[in-house]
Amino acid sequence: MIVIGCVLLCIIVVAASMVGVGSKALDRQLPDEFLNEWMSYVSDGALLKDVVIPGSHDAGTVEMMWAARTQNRSIKLQMQCGVRYFDIRVQHKYGNMFIFHGPISKGNFEPIIDDVKEFLQNNPSETLILDFQHFKGGDVAMACVDGVLCEKLDGLMVVNDGEKSDVEFVNDLTLGEARGKAIVFWGNEFGNTAKSDYVEGKNYLFQRNNDQGTRDGSSLQSFYDSSLNRKTSKEYLKVAIDEYVEKYRQSEGGLFVMQMQLTDPILIIGPQFYEGTHNENATSFISSLQGKDYFDCVNIVMRDFVGAEKSKRIIALNKYKNTLKPEKKSEFESKCA
Repeated sequence: MIVIGCVLLCIIVVAASMVGVGSKALDRQLPDEFLNEWMSYVSDGALLKDVVIPGSHDAGTVEMMWAARTQNRSIKLQMQCGVRYFDIRVQHKYGNMFIFHGPISKGNFEPIIDDVKEFLQNNPSETLILDFQHFKGGDVAMACVDGVLCEKLDGLMVVNDGEKSDVEFVNDLTLGEARGKAIVFWGNEFGNTAKSDYVEGKNYLFQRNNDQGTRDGSSLQSFYDSSLNRKTSKEYLKVAIDEYVEKYRQSEGGLFVMQMQLTDPILIIGPQFYEGTHNENATSFISSLQGKDYFDCVNIVMRDFVGAEKSKRIIALNKYKNTLKPEKKSEFESKCA
């Protein structure tokens, strides 16, 4: 029985690692130009929290083994596919900075920021949301990331240099004010509900919440409950999203990340397998969001293995948000068709 169990486990693991292999061919194809500049169709006066934005969960994991890989495209290609929000987790070890997901770390951090800089300089109509929600390596890791951002994105980060609190500032932030720049959100260690001392005095770092609840002064809300994210696809979409929306409504506001990914309950089969079981339901659910009574809260929709097709479905929801430039609405709808 032990041998049979091991064989079955190997089959499951191999199958899991193969799910989505077809999309690797897509990874080598450049998306259409529309996705590179889709924000140019959105009005300057649109509040950033009202724009529907494709997001990438554990965005920098393309080089990791199957058990930790949640994306099969580099962040550079994700940007070209229309993704504008990136969940980035950085670990400092051996004197270098790596991307990590759980216990796995691989992929250098600094080249990602080089790609961010290049994209913003080449696409001034767009804005990028960089969410540094978890660090490994404590204050050293945070200081190193901060240093890279200040060096490479000088003049390319949204700053709050007025009298508003960060929450008030982000609630009032328009796309026009953020174009050509990155807005950087900052977390700290897991489970800590206190405001991070690290963001004090740094007007280019905006506090995010912690996954389980709100954090004082947070201007980005993103909720995660492992017991919910380990449910089946249909159960998750039926129960978890409503709960996360309610938590957002009870918060101070700011940007809202709607987490659309599932979590491997046994941490061995891997994200690709679960995305394979979830994708059809999630795609249908996203297409129906405009009919939900909480559509006004829909902002960042975060997915695993996000590419041009998934991204475009999310972007298309903007035609129901009354945020498009009137003269470009028809063209936008045809591009999203």
